[in-house]
Amino acid sequence: ILKFIARKPDKPGLINDKVRNQEHEAFRAWIAAAVKDPQLLKAAADAERLGPQVPDEVIRHARMDRVMASFIDNIWTEVARCSGCHSPNLNSKQVKEFGEQVSWIKLRDPSATLAYMLEADLIDIEQPEQSLLLLKPTLQVEHKGGQKLLVGDRTYKQFRRFIDDYAAVVKGKYKTAGELPQRDNELAIATPMDNGTWLKLTDVPAHYDKMLLQVDLYRRDGRSWSKDRWATADRAVYGKGNLWQQTLTLTAPRQSGRAKEMSRELNLPAGEYLAKIYVDQNDKLRKELTAELSDADFVGQVIVKTQWTKGYGRMTAAKFPAR
Repeated sequence: ILKFIARKPDKPGLINDKVRNQEHEAFRAWIAAAVKDPQLLKAAADAERLGPQVPDEVIRHARMDRVMASFIDNIWTEVARCSGCHSPNLNSKQVKEFGEQVSWIKLRDPSATLAYMLEADLIDIEQPEQSLLLLKPTLQVEHKGGQKLLVGDRTYKQFRRFIDDYAAVVKGKYKTAGELPQRDNELAIATPMDNGTWLKLTDVPAHYDKMLLQVDLYRRDGRSWSKDRWATADRAVYGKGNLWQQTLTLTAPRQSGRAKEMSRELNLPAGEYLAKIYVDQNDKLRKELTAELSDADFVGQVIVKTQWTKGYGRMTAAKFPAR
């Protein structure tokens, strides 16, 4: 106990040296007095355990550093999709029209962003699925920025993963280690809408109108294709224009060297890629939150050879494969 109290952090905190010394001396005196009292040493411990009544794993899961890591994984990596209207370095027009409250993204500060979201009631602890962070971009309530997500798409799932988990932590719903959610083995980081990496599919069949179309990209690896996908994107099809387009989300196994490089620089290398295309024709992603598109939803593939020039006006385009 004394060693723990005596530890000094690398950076100054709320507990200064004076307070730390006072606490150390008080505990030292208490320990010294306790070991000199034979009756106290003989006393049996109460049957009821003091402190938290949940396993250590559940306690660690509720720590703020772990919560912050989940926020960064699931929401902060996606804010590029919202930055055009909600980031203070890009939204002067929106601020002038709607006020400062639209700037809920705090530049280079995920902790302040989460704090603002909670203060502004963008996250609903009692009814997570009714959080404004979900309802507005899916147009379940009015959103001046239009529809940005579909219920069940990848970004929506990531938002829900954090919100559901955060609500469960705050309300103390986790009682066993087995109830805790597992971290995704894939790291995914969205490229920004304003200067990101875009992919467009032309000649998309009109009967896919408004259905969610997902593209997974695999890079040429010698004579074959990479085992793990290098990028993914999903969005509703615009049937009238026979068109689908979206910014890419770069992906990599979480502990891989590529994941570390990707975290430093959002850049998809030039080369040849296999684009596998899936369409949710039965609306299963909206009906079941944990559902994923699979071989049953596969509608074709196309090889894309590109430099991946960034920017909406310079997007890579490919023709939807003939069936």
